[in-house]
Amino acid sequence: MSARTILRITAAASAAVGAALVFGAAPATAQPAGSVVSAAACHSEAWTPSDPGYAYTVSGKSSPLRTGPYSGCSSYSVPGNTEFSIDCRLYNDVGNVWYHGDVYVNGQYRSGWMFAGNLGPVYQSNYAYCPNGV
Repeated sequence: MSARTILRITAAASAAVGAALVFGAAPATAQPAGSVVSAAACHSEAWTPSDPGYAYTVSGKSSPLRTGPYSGCSSYSVPGNTEFSIDCRLYNDVGNVWYHGDVYVNGQYRSGWMFAGNLGPVYQSNYAYCPNGV
């Protein structure tokens, strides 16, 4: 079993018991219309590693990897053209598509939520929804 597989299993187990991931603050970027949620209202959603797909973050800018599927959630800045491995997708409470997954940046895997508008084309995906993701 690879270290990445172990990491994804560990992350899934942590999410199942309600563990929160903590990310460093990053500069704000443009947010999708209609998705503004205060940090106090930020919450993560259930997710499972159900999708073998991947995408790359949009080139020419950094993209926020967030602690929940809302623009108001805290984030970690991911450089452009970084591979994002997809676990599953969902529509948040305000109707925007978000993907849960992980990236490998500066020698570390980071897991979180990425707004679909910050990703390029999705490859090898089965477009699996996260639990309660529709």
